[in-house]
Parts: sequence; C-alpha cells; structure tokens
Amino acid sequence: MSGRGAGAKRFLRWGTAVAVTLSLLAGCQATPVETANTQIAAVSAAMPTPTLKPALAQPVIEYSEPPPAAEMPSFSLSRGDDEAEVVSAQENTADVVVATAVPSPTPTPNLPTATPTPPNLRYTLPEEHYWFWRPIHEGQTNWTDKVYPYGSTRGGTLQPHHGVEFYVPGGTAVLAVADGTVVYAGSDSEQVFGPQPNFYGNLVVIQHDTLWEGQPVFTLYGHLSEPQVVEGQHVLMQQQIALSGATGVAEGPHLHFEVRVGENTYSHTRNPRLWLYPFPDRGTVVGRITTSTGEVWHELVVSLSSSDGANIGHTTTTYAADGLNSDPLWNETFAFDDVGAGTYKAIVQIGEKRVTQEIVVQPYRTTVVEIIIDAPPPTPTSEPTP
Repeated sequence: MSGRGAGAKRFLRWGTAVAVTLSLLAGCQATPVETANTQIAAVSAAMPTPTLKPALAQPVIEYSEPPPAAEMPSFSLSRGDDEAEVVSAQENTADVVVATAVPSPTPTPNLPTATPTPPNLRYTLPEEHYWFWRPIHEGQTNWTDKVYPYGSTRGGTLQPHHGVEFYVPGGTAVLAVADGTVVYAGSDSEQVFGPQPNFYGNLVVIQHDTLWEGQPVFTLYGHLSEPQVVEGQHVLMQQQIALSGATGVAEGPHLHFEVRVGENTYSHTRNPRLWLYPFPDRGTVVGRITTSTGEVWHELVVSLSSSDGANIGHTTTTYAADGLNSDPLWNETFAFDDVGAGTYKAIVQIGEKRVTQEIVVQPYRTTVVEIIIDAPPPTPTSEPTP
C-alpha cells in the first residue's frame, strides 16, 4: 500500500482517527486477551458543522434512503463468554493519550475557472474528493452492493474486486457521474481493460474534466447491453450514456463501476465508495488493520453496530492481498459508504475474539479508524476463482 506516511498525517487533519492496539499471542487466538496490557490511543479532530454554500452547476437530486436490508453479508458476530472486548477510550480514561489535532478546513465553494478544479459537492470538503453523483437514477437501486465491494473476493469465491456493483435490471439507464470526455465506448474483446479480453463486455470509459493532484481521473461502466455514446464525445454529469446488461464476465444483469486515477488501467483503480457523493445525512468510515510491524490483515471481517439502535449495521472485509490500491488520502484497507450519522461500535472479529471501538460518524464526512493487532496475519488458504 502506498502513501502510508502521508495518509497517517491526514488522519489528524480530515477525519476522526481512532487507534487501538491489541496484544495477542500468535497461534493462541482462543486465549482470553489481558485487558490490562491493552493500549488505547484516541485522537479526535474537531469537524466543521456542514453549512449550506452556493451550489455548483449540478443537478438537484434528492436521494431516497436505501432499504434497511441493504444486502449485508451474513457474517455471525455472536459473542461467547470467553470473548475479549477492548473497552472504548471514553471508558478507559487512565490509558487515554489525547493529542492536539489540526482542525479540518472550512469548506469553500469552487468557482468555475479556466483551470479544472475539483468539483466538491455541497457540504463536502474538497480534500475528500466526493466528486461523483450516482450512475443510476434516483428511485432505482442507486446504492452500492455490500456483498462484493471493492477489494473483496466474496469469501474467497471470486478474484479481488476492482470496482463496485449496482444491481439493476438489464436495460436500466446508466448515467455519467460527472462531466468528462468519452475515451472508449464498445466491446473489450480486442482492447483489454481488465485481467482478460471480454471481461467487461460492452463498456464506456470517461476521462473527467478535473484532475486529482495533477492526475487524470477515469470512470468505467461495464457489462452494458448498449453503449449510447461514442469516443471523443463530451458528456455532462447525469447524462445518459448506456443501458445496463450482463455482457462479459457477469452472473446476471448489473452495472459494474470503477474509478481509475493516474492511468486508465486495471492496476490503477481506487475504491469508488470514497468518490461517490453520500446519501443525505450519511457519512463514510475508512480504516486500516495492521500488525505493530505494519503487516496488513487481509480479508478480515469488520462490522459497524449502531450504539443506540438508531441506524442499520454494516459489514465488510479488509482488502484482499493483490492488485488493490489504497487511497493516498486515507491509506485504508477497508471502507463503508452511506453510513447513517450517529455513534457506532467498530467491530473486528479475530477467530473467537473481537475488538470493538466507539466511533462517531458525521454526515458528508469521513471517519477514520486504525486498529493495530499485535499478531501475525493469517495466511490465505485458497486461491480465488477467476
């Protein structure tokens, strides 16, 4: 994962960062954790209250909330009597180390200029690059699938995912997520965009009008039944560009959506959950789970549980080992999108044990969690299926 140092500095600036260190003996996961040896450090950044600012030239869209059963993976988080729980920093005040954090900058509107500038949308910070509206119309399934998110192998059954899915019927209108120029529209049977020919089937790729830290940004729309734009055509945000389908390697009709930064290649993807504009009153949670020596835990179950029951829960896994990119802004190994504002317990399952940490999610903001587990990560035991 690149950008670790820069990402750590940004934890203090743009998110609410929480670091938890849990000491476990290697190969002894069934042994209860001695909470007396547990170290917790919390760093809180004062987040600005979202204020209404002049809107850019963008569509006026009111998103409906996704259904309560947003297709969450059915991971069990039942707790046995021998499970060890790390108490929150608020409860274990004797071990808390409070650091002074740099407040987040106050959001300012981006005015049109001759030089492309990041099109930060209402209530968001420019640094957090929530640039894109949904590629599916309001009133349809315009939330990302939670079973096979970016970085997942769906329990080891598929190859690591380089995008996200929108499960819509075939023939559903597909929309450009922001202004840009079509750089490809057609089949990938000859020009390869993925790990093999005819992987995406019919696809559209757009290079957007703005740069991210000097690099071009592309979005890819795959498995289409019918591209409706041509190469070289300039399109506007929310303009219809295609119809969804099941071409290429697809189990059924849906839209596959990717974000690529720097180059229009399979190896330059980023997690789209960190680029799509949040639903109203919702935020994003990102985090890292590593050992004390910096080794990354791959495909570890991470969940969010609403502390007061006011919001639905969320479950995901940390990224698989190969070919996936963290965002230099966060250096994350997992991400949750569209999390209702409120207080949660972030839960990490380690065999029969679990670690929890209280976090607060704010609307249109990113909350960052860093968990350090002082034990060697498990070695993958199976190869993903292409």
